Formats: sequence, C-alpha cells, structure tokens
Amino acid sequence: MIPLLLAAAATAATTPPVAHVLSDPLLPQKYRSVPPGVYPCSVVIAVSAEGKATDVRPVECDDEAFWALATAIVAWEFDPATDNGLPVAGELPYTAEFEVRTLLPRKNIVGFVGLAVSAGGSGWGGAEARIHLGEQLSLSAGVDIDQDTYEGSLEDVWLPTFRGDVTLSTPRRRTEHRGIYGFTIGGFGDGLGAVGGYAGFRGELMTGVPGLSLGADLGAAALFTNPPTYDDVGFWPRFGISPLLPWVRASLIWYAPVPRDRFVVVPRTQDPTVFVPEPPVEVPVEDTDGTAFAGIRAVHWSEIEPSFGDTTPTGPGFDLYPPGTYTCNVRVVVGPDGRASKIRVEKCPKAAHADAEATVREWIWDKHPTGEVQAVFPAPVFVRRDDAEAVRTQSILLLRDGTTSPLPRFAGSPTVYVKRLVPPEWTMERPTRACFVDVDLDATGTLQASKWVLGDIEVMPRVMEALQQWVFFPVAVDGELVPVRVRLSMCD
Repeated sequence: MIPLLLAAAATAATTPPVAHVLSDPLLPQKYRSVPPGVYPCSVVIAVSAEGKATDVRPVECDDEAFWALATAIVAWEFDPATDNGLPVAGELPYTAEFEVRTLLPRKNIVGFVGLAVSAGGSGWGGAEARIHLGEQLSLSAGVDIDQDTYEGSLEDVWLPTFRGDVTLSTPRRRTEHRGIYGFTIGGFGDGLGAVGGYAGFRGELMTGVPGLSLGADLGAAALFTNPPTYDDVGFWPRFGISPLLPWVRASLIWYAPVPRDRFVVVPRTQDPTVFVPEPPVEVPVEDTDGTAFAGIRAVHWSEIEPSFGDTTPTGPGFDLYPPGTYTCNVRVVVGPDGRASKIRVEKCPKAAHADAEATVREWIWDKHPTGEVQAVFPAPVFVRRDDAEAVRTQSILLLRDGTTSPLPRFAGSPTVYVKRLVPPEWTMERPTRACFVDVDLDATGTLQASKWVLGDIEVMPRVMEALQQWVFFPVAVDGELVPVRVRLSMCD
C-alpha cells in the first residue's frame, strides 16, 4: 500500500475542481531499485470549464514519476471549478508522495518465486524451488537423483541427494542485460551419510518465453564425509584421494509473475472534494458506429493493463507543438497469448498516429484463458518545453479563409505560447487601461496579420513593435494544429 497525498487549493471567490479518481498510477520503473523512502511528485492539473484535464504541469517531479502520475490523471473525470455558481476553468495543485518501503522486485522483473529442473549438480538431474529476496539475494532448495556403486559388491543404487544454496547476484534489470550472474555457495547430502559443499559461478539468461530462464552453475564441490557408497558427485567420478570434484549444472527455470505494485489513492479528511468511485466498465457493443470490434468482449483497460510498455513516443511530428497534454486513445484486441492482434487509434493527434500504433504493438499483456478481449488504452502524449511562455488572451476563434468561427463546444480554451516574449517598453506614454490586439496565426504559428482593437492609441506603436518580435507556437485544438484568431491582452 503506497499512499498518495492529495491537495486541493481553494479561494474564497471560487470552488476548486473536483477530481473523480478512476485509475491509480503504476509504480514508476526507476523505483524498483531506489532506497526506501518518500519521493514527492507535485503537479498542477489544468481543468477546463467542461471538466476535462487539459494539461498536467510538473512542479517537482522526475520524468518517470511524472509520466506515471499524469497518465492516470488524464483518465480521471473532474467537476469544473465554479465562480459565483458558474463553471470556469481552474487549476488543481496535486502532490503525490511515492513511499518506497521494500526492495522486492517489482514491475517487469521476470519473477521472484520459481521452479527449476536441472541436469548435473549433486546428481544426474533433479528439481528445485528458488526464491529471490530483493534485487540480488536468492535462496534455492531441491533434490537430485544420483547413481552410486557399493564398494565390494559393485551394485548400482539410485539415491536422492538433497541440496540447498544461497546466491548473491547482479540486479535483474529489464532495460539492461536480460540475465543475472553471481556467486553461489551451498551444501548437499544423502540418507546414507554423504555430505558435501559446493561453490561457484551461477548465471541466468531470460528467454523470449515469458517467465522462462536458462541457468548454469560452474564451480567445485568438496566431500566432507566419504561413505563407501559415495564415489562421485553427479556425473563426475572421484579420482584418488582428492576431496574436490567439478560442480557443473544446467537448469531450466520458470518464474511465476511478480505481483505489480500499485499506488493506492488515500483521500485525507481535509480534502473532501476528492473521492474514489468504482472504475466504469466498458460494455460490449456491436461494430455499428466504429467504436468497437464486433463480436469481441470489451472490458475496461485496467482489467488487462500491459505488463510491459509504458510510453508513447512523440516523434518529430510534435516539434511544433506547444507544451501540453494531448489525449491519445488506442483500441487493442488482446489474445489469450498476451499479444495484440488488432490495434486502432481512436483519438490522437495525427502527428502521433503512427508512433502510437507502433509503440502499442510492442506492449505485452499477461496471458489469460478467456479468449480475445478488447479495451481502449490511454496513451497520452506529454509535450514539455523550456522555451515556451504563456500569454494572456481574451478570446480564441477558429480561422478559415478569412472568416472566424467559435471553438468546438468541448474543446476548451487552449493556452497560447510564444518562444520569444518581448513585452512593450513604456516611457512617458504608459497605458491607462487594458489594450487588445487581434492576431491571425496559421497552423504553423506564423503571424499572418495583426489589428489594434482597443486601448490608448498613444501606446499602440510600442505595443505593435513589441508584438512583431514575438515567435508564436501554433495553437492546438483537440490535439490538432489549426489557424486561429487570438485576441491578446497586451497592456497588463
């Protein structure tokens, strides 16, 4: 259980947005190996008057924690802020404290409890159970079947030999080498009094089959007792009086899946506007309106979330985009083998279509025996820039062929950014009231025309001179870059 602390800011003049938390953020990948402690992640959620999260801005947060938190936030629902009872756009400060209490392997580790069959070791072959305690320590215990010969009668007998060991290895990391290696030490013995120990090198290599690894031991064994039936260790006969023998073993290991750690949202008593309802379940629908694949059971994405695959690359198509969070939903049909058989982008900026499909195609889901299921997975695109400054606007209208039209009803009012903000310089003529300028921007953000609308005419030359130096980002409406007419507030 990893608590999240929720903070909502309210002023006397307005009520803050209300967050309906529908999904919890998964544990960030980097937190698999950090020391125990509390790691804060503070963001500001911009909520439109229609109750949609239009942006998630980091305040204090590393990249992986921000991605995990923001991916969950854009799937939430919000009640908008109100001003005198009317819905308005607002912001909700949100602080998550990610508490790491354990170093047990987490998401994308092959497993921490496994079963192995082996050839060699203290017998000709055998089986064992293996458990990983944390990132680098593992314990094993098992039994081998060994063939020995009674001295004198030369009668062959098959005896069970019991063994156990402890291994200190390198950390297992998905993003680096697909295997681990380290040093192991253990002991073995049978029911007739043969006792020995072994030490050596142990390695494991993950295969392409989920949960399956190949292992090998290479070292030396020593006999502590020497009954008449004990003349070898596994394949290796004892020569002369030397107590040392080779220790060689090959293993095939299957690891059970690791339970995924999750953050749990815990509302505080001082945050009465936040609550945790049950997540909605997507019901099956026929493929009559293009929203679902016909004949395949539909579920909510959290029921079959991918066990591997977190990010959606933005690609070069987003080089022009202003900062912000852009909705991207991908419908996926997942088969019993945990692989996607059908992928379709349902809502996404055109610049992200190809990248979203290619990325989701590499995701891996857990195997399930229920046949194909489909769900819509959120794959939001987060554009973060250090060269963008927001400017104040009074209105934004769509612009086409010189005529204007209002924004779509649920699009919200986008923020307008410039790359180089040069405010007007005031001398003797200073503005006594607000002034507004209409600027026409094309889909690349290029300034096409400007027109003085309102304000002290004496300051107009300085305002227009400063405006000509601004370099605008294009404006995105519903994720697409469009021509707009923006009324800028220039004399604040």
